Amino acid sequence: MKIKHSTFEDERGSFTPIDCNLFDEKWNQFNISINNNKYTFRGLHYQTNPSQTKCIKVVGGKILDIWVDLNTQEVQSFRLDNTEFLFVPNTHAHGFLTLEDNTIVTYLVKGRYDLESEHSIVWNEIEDVKRLVETYIGDKQLTISEKDAFGK
Repeated sequence: MKIKHSTFEDERGSFTPIDCNLFDEKWNQFNISINNNKYTFRGLHYQTNPSQTKCIKVVGGKILDIWVDLNTQEVQSFRLDNTEFLFVPNTHAHGFLTLEDNTIVTYLVKGRYDLESEHSIVWNEIEDVKRLVETYIGDKQLTISEKDAFGK
């Protein structure tokens, strides 16, 4: 679910309140992802026990947010900047591709992290995800961790 939010700006900068009560969730973790390079890919991550729900917010830059439904393998994508946030259900693997240098992404997570329950889907093993990412990067180099490149 993609949600537009209000941002208040003046000569000092901006302030963005996000009402977490829009969702009946108890958030366990707050993550900050700082990405130096355009075309950095993180994901596609999911956890099984406990599963994790996420609320994604771009603070600076832009991303292509990608979800894979774990039951149907259906792929959804959203271009996201600092004017919106996304609620990612626990039934989806999640990842994103940065579309600008120095992109900062924050996310709230419901469901404690558990190393033994952590999984990832290799981005280029799902044709719709591969096509999406390659459409954006063209012949440019993708920045990706070894874990995300080969899965877990």
